[in-house]
Amino acid sequence: MRNRIFLFLLGISLPVSLAGVAGAGCGSVSVETNPDGLDGGGGDAKHDVHTSVTTGGPDGSGPDDALPDYVDPGCPDSGPPITQYMCDPFNQNNGDCMGGEGCFIFVQYPQEPCGQEVYGAACAPQGPGGQGDPCMGFQDCGAGFVCVVSGSGDQCIQLCPLTGKDGCAPGLSCEPIDVEGFGGCL
Repeated sequence: MRNRIFLFLLGISLPVSLAGVAGAGCGSVSVETNPDGLDGGGGDAKHDVHTSVTTGGPDGSGPDDALPDYVDPGCPDSGPPITQYMCDPFNQNNGDCMGGEGCFIFVQYPQEPCGQEVYGAACAPQGPGGQGDPCMGFQDCGAGFVCVVSGSGDQCIQLCPLTGKDGCAPGLSCEPIDVEGFGGCL
């Protein structure tokens, strides 16, 4: 039986093998770098990386459970994060948003393999949810809260700054969340 999981990223299913780690007696992992990957023109060097996974006994014998080789797209350094803050999520009542709206943080994941995430905040109607209330998205949470996936299910948590006074209730601490530079009281 094959041990596989699938990563789902923007509707693209990428198989990932759980074959084991070299030296653990569960197979071997090899990474090859194409020495012909240099552009030869004195400019940026490009490397094609191919990864293969073989399972079976420690000597590589047994059924072939290898997935197709992964080819690294060779993305260039991405530079600083892209941001689009249309309001201040830590100052909900400063007039950035209209009455009944809150300033909600978001992350927009790239559509292409070498794209960058966009981090930001925008005004949207606020929901009724407070700390620990179940949610299915930001629209279920009140201003100053964000809907996160947790071990207790999806829930609204209070936003907090990662540095300085966090403003979290006693017993909770400010932990980083998916939107760069922001934390949530957990």
